[in-house]
Amino acid sequence: MRRFDRVAMQLAKESLSLCEVAFRLCTIEALEMCDAGDLDQLRLLGLPLIHTSETHVTLSTRLTPYEAQRYCVVDIECNASDPAKGQVIEVGAVMLEGQVEVGRFESLVHTKEIPPAIETLTGISLEDVSDAPSLGSVLEAFRLFLGDAVFVAHNVGFDYYFLSTSFEQQGFGPMLNRKLCTIDLAQKTIESERYGLDFLKGMLGIKEEGRHRALADAKSAAEIFLTSLEQLPPEVCTAEDLIYFSKPNPKKRKIKPKKT
Repeated sequence: MRRFDRVAMQLAKESLSLCEVAFRLCTIEALEMCDAGDLDQLRLLGLPLIHTSETHVTLSTRLTPYEAQRYCVVDIECNASDPAKGQVIEVGAVMLEGQVEVGRFESLVHTKEIPPAIETLTGISLEDVSDAPSLGSVLEAFRLFLGDAVFVAHNVGFDYYFLSTSFEQQGFGPMLNRKLCTIDLAQKTIESERYGLDFLKGMLGIKEEGRHRALADAKSAAEIFLTSLEQLPPEVCTAEDLIYFSKPNPKKRKIKPKKT
């Protein structure tokens, strides 16, 4: 998907002709099932495209103030660390809009295998998921919930890759959502010795609601995300500015918290 990333990065900076975007996307194997010229189909896959003229498009995140953007803060539990060897067993998500929670998603997922170590870690047993909906039905419902919101997670690379691969395995196509990591963002906005979820929860006084359960961890990540938004520098104006600012950059110093 590197070719897709190059297209998305360019759309994050400027408008491109829809014909050019469609031509470049249709050459990507993972998008062969999609009509690359159909904005509605691309939005269903999570790409937030909007028209800037009759012939040109850009990402809505490039023009939307970060305060007004929809962010879906996600956490998953899995029975293996590799989607080729296991599957999602729980999905939890909090939808934020205008920095206000507007929805939640939570579901266990049916599976026939939960290793003892995973059961000990999460507290999720085979009995718990025996009557849970299938992976396909949960992913279908979650995709509708997610829409084209910015995908946010603590260590976003794992959750995003695992879910996107799972979508493809189920025949739903990959995720094309813009994404943001709360670890990276917190490192630039919150002074802390460590940036693991549990450590930040303790430091920020976030209430413990269920360690290593998807919705509880998604809610904690959402609180960390909202705390970070209070410490942004003035040059961050749009959602795309926020995504760019959050990315690791060793040449930039961390932003010190504002004095109260």
